[in-house]
Amino acid sequence: MPRFKQIPQIQALMDKKECVRNIGIIAHIDHGKTTLADCLLSGVGLLSPQMAGTARVLDYLEEEQKRKITIKTANIALLYNTQSESYLVNLVDTPGHVDFTGKTTRALRVIDGAVVVVDAVEGIMAQTEILTRQALEERVCPVLFINKIDRLITELQLDEKTIQKKLGHIITSFNDLIEIYAEPSCKDQWKISAITGNVAFGAALYGWGFTYDMAKQRGLKFSDIMVTCRSGGSANLADALPVYEAIFEMVTRRVPNPHKAQSYRIEKIWGGNIKSQVGEALRECRDEAPAVMAVTNVYSDGNDGTRVTGRVFSGKIRKGDKLHLVEARGETEAQAVYVDMGALHEEVETVLAGNLVSLSLTGKVETGETLWDFARQEDMKPFECINYVSEAVVTFVVEPKNPKNIETFQEGLDRLVSEDPNLKFVVDRETGEYLLSGMGELHLEIAINELKDTLGIDVVVSSPRVVYGEYAQKSGVVALALSPDKQNNVRVQVIPKLEHDVGSEEKGQILVTDEYQNILVDVKGRTQQVSKETLDAVKAGFKYACAAGPLCGEPIHQLKVELIDFALAPNAAASEIEHAVSKAIFGSFLTATPSLQEPIYKIILSVASELASDSNRILNIRRGKVIQFEQKGPLTQITGYIPVAETFGLSKELRSATSGRAVWQSMFDHWEKLSSKLAQETIKEIRKRKGLPQYIAKPEQFMEL
Repeated sequence: MPRFKQIPQIQALMDKKECVRNIGIIAHIDHGKTTLADCLLSGVGLLSPQMAGTARVLDYLEEEQKRKITIKTANIALLYNTQSESYLVNLVDTPGHVDFTGKTTRALRVIDGAVVVVDAVEGIMAQTEILTRQALEERVCPVLFINKIDRLITELQLDEKTIQKKLGHIITSFNDLIEIYAEPSCKDQWKISAITGNVAFGAALYGWGFTYDMAKQRGLKFSDIMVTCRSGGSANLADALPVYEAIFEMVTRRVPNPHKAQSYRIEKIWGGNIKSQVGEALRECRDEAPAVMAVTNVYSDGNDGTRVTGRVFSGKIRKGDKLHLVEARGETEAQAVYVDMGALHEEVETVLAGNLVSLSLTGKVETGETLWDFARQEDMKPFECINYVSEAVVTFVVEPKNPKNIETFQEGLDRLVSEDPNLKFVVDRETGEYLLSGMGELHLEIAINELKDTLGIDVVVSSPRVVYGEYAQKSGVVALALSPDKQNNVRVQVIPKLEHDVGSEEKGQILVTDEYQNILVDVKGRTQQVSKETLDAVKAGFKYACAAGPLCGEPIHQLKVELIDFALAPNAAASEIEHAVSKAIFGSFLTATPSLQEPIYKIILSVASELASDSNRILNIRRGKVIQFEQKGPLTQITGYIPVAETFGLSKELRSATSGRAVWQSMFDHWEKLSSKLAQETIKEIRKRKGLPQYIAKPEQFMEL
């Protein structure tokens, strides 16, 4: 017996594609996403109206409730009934904090429409722009909800003309984003306006909101709403203008159903042949077709299996179905099929194409996997890789307090990384330290707390460190290197990727591209004549060299490595080949005037105008560069850039200087070259910390002269 009485109706609607909507709520932190989600749940009878806005139903993790921020994505199936039709709205609530942007990025893969929430006072912020850009790049149709309208009326005491001007500016700015980032075929139909019905206004905290049509039908003018708000009756507006009705109206009218959305999204997000049988089934969102599912989140089920969430893009998945793991080249079985209801999961027999689903699977499955009908033996292309906007630039050294727990600890770290691709875990090959890297301090803090809670062991954590990047400033020499047994030789040349036109056709075959945007190119096609084992050894040598460069063991960034020639002994061991390749890369790299670059955050800080100069001074002392001051009512918004290395302790200093009145957000923006003096000091410090020799090795220590 289902715990939610709507489940039978929800299942019945799954094959009525015209009545299904897959949407997500995205926004800058604290602009009201989770509050709006509460209102939608209240509107379909899953939450008391009195609790909407404060219950934070989809923030059900203890850390989320404690910190009052969204950390993970949460899915829930909503049954919305109008007078003439019933709709299944699969809703995904997403994080707004920049440290968890990766989770929002993955959520965009499985939705067709995004409700973008913008604070009427703050307007479109940096995170709003980043997430909207990503949505448009995934061909996700946006609609806009301008929230906290009441603040313009009661706090800022603006008149009607000024408010309308401000709202018009937000709409224009949002359309500018669509003009810049949307593809030509989508721009005109996705641009927003009050009259076309893809923008709504309201105050989710008080439960009211409206579209142009709603206000017109009810005979309400904006001046009426202003009078009600100023008389203290904002909450009373929820009866006349329920915000959930405004959002559902936009979603059902303006967001495409799965059949329509997949007809234009599949060619963007799937790497296979669109004209093949599988391609046609995906584009048409067919139920009677091979099952294909994209996995966007992975969770341990506490046993030997895995629980995954994602979207069925074609076919149907039933309990007991066997499925291929396309990326892992393995197989798994669906032990249970669920419809997600926030923190709860309702087991069902089948989920059809175009719908979101959770599965309990046998064995290990990683985030980003593509599941494929086991009965089909032909090759299947996975869904395209997701491009994340941030990078893992902060590192903690972690270890179990009791060395006896080391095996359990390693398994826990492996599980964390498989569930969250934005975390990186490596063992430093010089020091043996366990290094866990993430988007920022909060991202890592949450991950480590989860590790402690899951494993039930004490974990020792270092102070945060910055991940630097080694890079070449010019092309290196053609370097010849021998394997340790002197029986194999390899010639390579390293070239900064910026030195050649990355848009032009590459000469030779690209063998591998790594996460740091390094590429290995076989310029003469020699690897076509070797075995898979030999080719794998060549790739492994490349990855080994790039993962920890010769300056101070930091990752090498944006390097093109040309494999020019090699001579291998018969039955050469893979380890000998790997060593020869990595030595040749190091030798050429050290002749390329290598140096260090550091990660840079973009920081946006809002503070009372009288405290702006103090905030600016703090940023300048920490090597920050302020690029813009903008007056926003009584606040000044400061936009600038600051090295990640200078952000440790920034929170405490800003709060102290502003008596806690400063609010800010920082996000990874770019890598920047360190000055020669600072690079030398940093390299020396890192080498000392890692126990490396004081002086950097010479090129001739790796290559033959």
